[in-house]
Amino acid sequence: MKAKCPACLLNRIYQECMLVTDDEELINRIIQTSMNMILQEFRKREINAIASTKVHRIVYQMLGSDDPYRILKERANEESLKVLPFVEKLIRKGDRFKNAVKASIIGNSFDYGVLDHNVNDSNFKNYFQKEFMKKLVIDNTEEIEHLSKGRVVYLADNAGEIIFDRLLVQEIKRRGGFVSFVVRAKPVLSDATVEDARIAGIDIIADEILTNGEGAIGIIEEELPEITRERMDQADVIISKGMANYECLSEGRYRNIAFLLKAKCEPVARDIGVNVGDMVAMLR
Repeated sequence: MKAKCPACLLNRIYQECMLVTDDEELINRIIQTSMNMILQEFRKREINAIASTKVHRIVYQMLGSDDPYRILKERANEESLKVLPFVEKLIRKGDRFKNAVKASIIGNSFDYGVLDHNVNDSNFKNYFQKEFMKKLVIDNTEEIEHLSKGRVVYLADNAGEIIFDRLLVQEIKRRGGFVSFVVRAKPVLSDATVEDARIAGIDIIADEILTNGEGAIGIIEEELPEITRERMDQADVIISKGMANYECLSEGRYRNIAFLLKAKCEPVARDIGVNVGDMVAMLR
């Protein structure tokens, strides 16, 4: 956790409360409980995504809601599906694999609640067009494409974004890759679940859909089902979408991780060595 992380996490929790309730007394109790937990995790220098998972599990219990972002996730999927035919045409122009990587990274902007980041879901087609014209600031797509011909574990991130992940999975399959597609086991934040994978049609394209076990924000290794852990251990490449997966895996033991993300916050951007808003396809 960096200095800005507690403020971002607390802001997200407040927004979640507002999605579910107008009970000011309940919101005050949730914020107080969250602040106490965040302080403990900050003192331990816990990985931000893991600390956030611990706090959100308590927040959801206090709110009495297992999916505060449900309506926002539905809207994100709907908006992405509307522009999908347009994006498919763009991908066919030029380097299909690199274009699909870029499309999946643009989809990573569907991340509700990040401090100083706005989700442009009201006019996403225009936003997509502008972003697609930009270059990947870190571009290891050739190496990622080569590794994707083997065993691929694809760690999904957000709803909405998962619609464009489908396009990249299609390109991987075109190259002969075996794709194990991993989603959250339970609703958490705006992250994609098995239901979102089915809405996106991933279940038809990928070889299998797996989960991260307990619905953590990111990957908590001790919570992974045995099959998911085995696939990650055996993978020729792990495609890791988004900042939470980056936070959990960037200093871990796995080899050949392709981090595909939009750097939406200053701590993650600084850690990678890019600016906020930059798009990254980085192989480590």
